[in-house]
Amino acid sequence: MKKLLLILALVGSLTIPSFAQGNSWNGGNGKGKHGPGSGNGFNGGMAELINSLPYEDLSNKEILGMTYMYEEEKLARDVYLTLYKTWNIKIFSNIANSEQRHMDALKLLLQKYDIPIPVLNDEVGFFSNTKLQQLYHELVAQGEKSPLDAVYVGATIEDLDISDLEAFLSQADNKDIKTVYQNLMKGSRNHLRAFARHLNKYGESYKAQYLSQDEVDEIINSPMERGLVDENGDPIFGNTGW
Repeated sequence: MKKLLLILALVGSLTIPSFAQGNSWNGGNGKGKHGPGSGNGFNGGMAELINSLPYEDLSNKEILGMTYMYEEEKLARDVYLTLYKTWNIKIFSNIANSEQRHMDALKLLLQKYDIPIPVLNDEVGFFSNTKLQQLYHELVAQGEKSPLDAVYVGATIEDLDISDLEAFLSQADNKDIKTVYQNLMKGSRNHLRAFARHLNKYGESYKAQYLSQDEVDEIINSPMERGLVDENGDPIFGNTGW
């Protein structure tokens, strides 16, 4: 049974909070209720930002969203690590590192509300959610057909990721949850842009599978996004990081 935490987190009163002064994924201690942001190299601005926002009561939909998205970000990381081993294409190792930071952000959010991590085995290819377990095998099988198929799989994962984040965002009202989702969506839009550019090298373009084609085209044809954003997706003043 979920715990309803009625304790307000420390909210800074400075015009420019400390997390806005450095890089969003590194720099700073990121200390909160559970100490430093993560044992996986995740610290600094994003951890500080999450812990600076208030604790609020959770709905069942918010709990479902956080736990599901943690495993979906692991799905992205694990597929990319597997395809990097297969094809040695650098884009997969680079974005896998980013997906680890996405997992770390969601892990910190889950820890903030004392919600168990949904998959305790961090081994590549292991999931507690049967749907995601099946999807992992399907995506890897597709991506191992050719380098082109692999890059197309990468774009497909980011398409799915953005679509699911949009859905869970619409069901959330907690400021910290919405802030994390907005930052993950920003990262996934950047990943989709990167995979789309790589597809162009093969003379191919990405056909939307989860988002509308108009939404995918708008993302692909817009610039890369930098820095942390707030719960509305607006840039946080003073932050020039990730």
